[in-house]
Amino acid sequence: MMLSKQQQELQNKLSSYSSMKVLQILLALSATNKYMGISEITEITGLSGSTLHRILQELLECGFVTKDEQQKKYRIGFESMALAEHMKAANYLLEAAKDEMHRLNEITKETVNLIVRDGYQAAYIGKMEAKNQIAMRSKIGWKIPLYCTSGGKLLLAYQDEKWLENYLNSTPLEKHTDYTIVDKAALMQELVNIRKENFAIDNQEHNPDVICIAAPIFSDNHEILATIGVAAPNYRFSLEKALSYKEAVINAGNAVSEKIAK
Repeated sequence: MMLSKQQQELQNKLSSYSSMKVLQILLALSATNKYMGISEITEITGLSGSTLHRILQELLECGFVTKDEQQKKYRIGFESMALAEHMKAANYLLEAAKDEMHRLNEITKETVNLIVRDGYQAAYIGKMEAKNQIAMRSKIGWKIPLYCTSGGKLLLAYQDEKWLENYLNSTPLEKHTDYTIVDKAALMQELVNIRKENFAIDNQEHNPDVICIAAPIFSDNHEILATIGVAAPNYRFSLEKALSYKEAVINAGNAVSEKIAK
């Protein structure tokens, strides 16, 4: 089977690293919608049959590949497809939010972040650096707690009661700073207030030197997809200054939500 030039170049690069064998296999399987036999996968990846059998069995158990037992052939599984859909959604969100991120960056001169929920954590999927010399240390892919960040609290606030119950029962509310909310009842009240006001503040709750303000981004059926927000060091971004941008941040979230709904 022929791979595209880009796929072949990536296969060649992956083959240089012993830890990349799983990706080699998934890349080979993703090159076609058809089931592939061991010999075909070997031809593309250069991996031995015994190595392929071992890794494919692990991928089967995790749902990242599926197997036709009669033909003894494999193809991409539902978990791999779900991962691809998450990546497409993240790219779609970034594209939809880029104008509003740029606008907030121009207004505030501070770091603008796009954050989504990843299980029981929040993750940065977009960032626009501050126009000041000293910028925030956050970067794309970083995971942060939900309960003590502005974007995280928003993502919590719009979850259903059962999900919240499971989250609180399995997530220790650790004290990161003197301002971190670690009482469950107090956090629940905070989430009620966030839903009423449609924005959230992180007043040095996760980092003692940082203040953030964020607003939600919703799907067309009003499910929270992400948050857009501004973060900056507290010496130049007081709570009062953060709140002065409340309307701009909420408007940004609304504008992205409307763009997604179209």
